[in-house]
Amino acid sequence: MKVEHPNVAVTECSTGRAGTIVLVCCIFVLYSFCRVPIPGVNEPHYLCKARAFYDSQWCAGDHFLRSANAHFVFFALFGAAAQILPLTAVAVFGRVLCLTLFGFAWTALGRRLCLSSFAILVAACSFCVVAMSGNFSGEWVIGGLEGKVPAYGVALLSVSFWLDGLQAGSRRRYVMSGVCAGMSVSFHPVVGLWFCIDIALSELGLRLCRRTATDGVPGRTNREWLQDVLAFAATAFVVSLPGLIPALALLTSENVSAAEIAKANRIQVFWRLAHHLDPVTFPVKAWVHTAVLGSACIVGYVGLRRWQPESMRLVVWRPYLHLLSAAAVLATAGVVVGWHSGPASDIPDWEWRAAVLKFYPFRLFDALLPVTMALIFGAMADIVVHMLADKKDTGDSSSAATVNQGLRRAAGTTTGRGAIVCMCVCLVIVLALWQRPTAPGGYSRKYIADWKCACDWIRRNTPWDSRVFTPRESFAFKWFAERAEYVCIKDCPQDAVGILEWNQRLWNIYDWSSESFQDGRFDDTDLERLRILAGCSYVLTRRLGPFESEPVFRNDTWRVYAIPDVSSRLK
Repeated sequence: MKVEHPNVAVTECSTGRAGTIVLVCCIFVLYSFCRVPIPGVNEPHYLCKARAFYDSQWCAGDHFLRSANAHFVFFALFGAAAQILPLTAVAVFGRVLCLTLFGFAWTALGRRLCLSSFAILVAACSFCVVAMSGNFSGEWVIGGLEGKVPAYGVALLSVSFWLDGLQAGSRRRYVMSGVCAGMSVSFHPVVGLWFCIDIALSELGLRLCRRTATDGVPGRTNREWLQDVLAFAATAFVVSLPGLIPALALLTSENVSAAEIAKANRIQVFWRLAHHLDPVTFPVKAWVHTAVLGSACIVGYVGLRRWQPESMRLVVWRPYLHLLSAAAVLATAGVVVGWHSGPASDIPDWEWRAAVLKFYPFRLFDALLPVTMALIFGAMADIVVHMLADKKDTGDSSSAATVNQGLRRAAGTTTGRGAIVCMCVCLVIVLALWQRPTAPGGYSRKYIADWKCACDWIRRNTPWDSRVFTPRESFAFKWFAERAEYVCIKDCPQDAVGILEWNQRLWNIYDWSSESFQDGRFDDTDLERLRILAGCSYVLTRRLGPFESEPVFRNDTWRVYAIPDVSSRLK
């Protein structure tokens, strides 16, 4: 039995489609605020740099904030907002804006896949649930505000226009797809470029398969196909230039030798970002989770092939699944390149392997897989509801049978579908609140409350140009204290010069603390050497000590020490 799926483009009015967009956006925004408190794990990293993009005096002397900008367009846009709004307000405004864009793109993609409003809404809820269940390489789409969030939004719009171009044989749609793909590159060069590459590989794969007129798609000559692809590529390239040029500048610095670039790549790939870039470090549960999602997508698609009309199966889903398959090939290639059994320094040809892995070959598949799973689940949920509503009565007059028949009829009504969507949204909110962290990683509620108190004291009682020696577990110090740090583990620059300097500063601190603690304490002479070495005026610590001096501030968890100014003492 095949279920006739409604053509949503015809049966739904514009008001209903607009309502679907609003509801999807609300789901994603609610999930973000319920799941991720402000500031999220990466929001201080991105938004502090965005604020410093226009104001070089803010947290003056912070190495990370003065490093090269890999996300120029994002910093330019949200940095302007940060000049007039507090960072918390920028995070709220940015999340709503970017997730509204993502919700609009999600709905557009669902329409291209011939999903009803009900299926699109269920798919949105499913995506949030799948996101909470895990990932492969640590990639996420909905959470805090950073460059990849708007990048994924316009990238999904690019995919929607690309599917339109395939189905209608429209070069104008290819151009629109290129515009959106270029915008994605501008917001986040890595995310956007992987989408461009993925669409190009999918186009090639579809062309090699030589789809015929029986697929319901206008046939194209090789020349027409090449013109369409070139229209996409040329448009994407031009639109991407505002973000692509600054990103390329990071890779072509004339002040760094090839050996230094290789060393910076090794630090970035096999240490600082190994949880995203080194497949050997991915936990077993990540591999299992990906295998389960992949299997579920296959099973779900088999169900769609059985229950949906033939034309829909071939024309709509097949190109999209080429996109997912190409992303899987890229991720597999990344695993092959990065696989090793010993230390990174012992890997044969580790230099070129690190150079490849630093571009996140897993992230596109890690994002597209849950998107695909959610869309397939939404389509299958719609089919199941149709089947239940259309199922004939059995003639059984028992009370249980009567209740079941009533439920089936209700499921087929607008009210019944609305009730199902409401239950899905409630489930998302409950799970998001249940998984919501009470404090950042490594902190307890008490620690983070005391941390904010210490940061607030520093902001109110220290000169604006002070540089602070912060602990290894420092979280959002610049966000809360508005003062520069000598070095922060989280805030690793993305250019080779910045990475090497960041790494050297970590070693400077290690050497200073090891040498200073040989006598069992940190005296004023040790602090004076720290001031000369790092230019710090204050030390914020929880475990470091004991110190000769008394703290200028303390609470139950943290202590702040003023570092003597040896130059003023000598005068």
